[in-house]
Amino acid sequence: MTRPQRRTLVDGVDPDALAIVGPDRSLTWSELEVRGRRLANALDAAGFGPGNVWSVLLHNRSTWAEIAIGNARAGSRYVPLNWHLTPRELADLLVDSGARLVLTEPDLLDRATEAARLAGVDRIVVVGDEFEAWLGDADDEPPSERQIGTPLLYTGGTTGRSKGVTRSDRDADASDWARLWGGWGRLVRMPTDGRTLTTTPLYHALGMAALVSSLASGVPAVIERRFSPKGMLASIERHGITSMAMVPTQFVRLLKLGDDVRMSADVSSLRWVLHTAAPCPEWAERAMIEWWGPVIYEMYGASEGAGPAICDSHEWLERPGTVGRASAAVEYSIVDDDGDDLPTGAVGTIYCRRSDGAPEYYGDPEKTSASRLPDGRFTVGDVGWLDEDGYLFLADRRVDLILVGGSNVYPAEIEAVLVEHPGVGDAAVFGIPDPDMGEQIKAVIEPVDGDVGAVDLDAVRAFAADRLAAFKLPTSYDVVEALPREAHGKLKKRLLRDPYWE
Repeated sequence: MTRPQRRTLVDGVDPDALAIVGPDRSLTWSELEVRGRRLANALDAAGFGPGNVWSVLLHNRSTWAEIAIGNARAGSRYVPLNWHLTPRELADLLVDSGARLVLTEPDLLDRATEAARLAGVDRIVVVGDEFEAWLGDADDEPPSERQIGTPLLYTGGTTGRSKGVTRSDRDADASDWARLWGGWGRLVRMPTDGRTLTTTPLYHALGMAALVSSLASGVPAVIERRFSPKGMLASIERHGITSMAMVPTQFVRLLKLGDDVRMSADVSSLRWVLHTAAPCPEWAERAMIEWWGPVIYEMYGASEGAGPAICDSHEWLERPGTVGRASAAVEYSIVDDDGDDLPTGAVGTIYCRRSDGAPEYYGDPEKTSASRLPDGRFTVGDVGWLDEDGYLFLADRRVDLILVGGSNVYPAEIEAVLVEHPGVGDAAVFGIPDPDMGEQIKAVIEPVDGDVGAVDLDAVRAFAADRLAAFKLPTSYDVVEALPREAHGKLKKRLLRDPYWE
């Protein structure tokens, strides 16, 4: 016999107070709860209840909060789809996951329709009148208790085709939603009061985790459709934002604003700004701490559950470059190519151990096996080292390592130097074939103002030569209007690198 679910998934909130301020609509806690129940019941009625897979192709909007509640109650699995992908790439994810429904919006309908056609998916629901009618036909009572619904996250695809990830730490009853997500917030030291701002894409694990953890703790959230440096500063001041999750590219773009804009912004309400998802240049992190104060937190993790490691501003300033120390959820070890543990300070592949077990790649037992050691530790391919106090430092991803005449060169170090140049807005560094040295270093840079012709490459070369050893200096440079970087900060370096190796 099934049990009725809890009446509300979030305790101790004023039902008439705002839970969400979004670009499309605002919702009170009561409205969010009821719309989440209706979505759960609509999914049940359409055959997308426990264990069934559906997908979401949406820009940032309040609907994502409804999805978090509705999917949890339904016991289903939703696949967040990256709206930057082509219809063919989206179709691959639909086929791989087995999703049989796409929830989308008018701006993305053409892309969703073509992807669904290619994947053989015949059910599309469009946010607007159709979605409202779908919810309106559903009951607003809590459905029966069942295992919590979770997202089926796909890896970013920065080094190859995306793969879905399943994790055992998400096993719980739907009524445990607030405890589960509030627990993640505690691991990353997120405040349990104030107001949260979301500007990173909600199809990405970082943005959604911060939003859901905020709601699970009873903290209202502001959702912006997209990030802009000036827009973020205005939102912080207008809404009295206390908490945010960001990516390093956003730091760099904020720091490239004029001094008059930055110094006139009121950011005094901020207490917690978490960043992750890509390497952060040391100069950028130090500059953000000087500007915003000791509210910056660095986190290391991955969709596979390779974290979180976490550190605050004070810890980072004592150990510049660290991405944090293991939280209670995980422990780290550094391993060589033979699978043997390395001593403190030695660089090797980062392996993780979780008490709840290693993740699995959805439908890919070979990739799952290749990511593990016989004792159950797993890796996502990052390279780094641990200091004597257990703080983790990243060198780079194994696949990005450049071998120049037998010497290891880590692109992230070079990229951090290049983006410090005032005329460089973004940079990608990778290895290309060289008949003599094995590989040579290629740099591709994006101008800060988008004007390709205005870049003084001689000045950029001189800037790099003052800061890097000779063997780390790029052999050649390309200048492009924009690098293929995801909105959540991941650089799709393979699109730049692969043509040289084909």
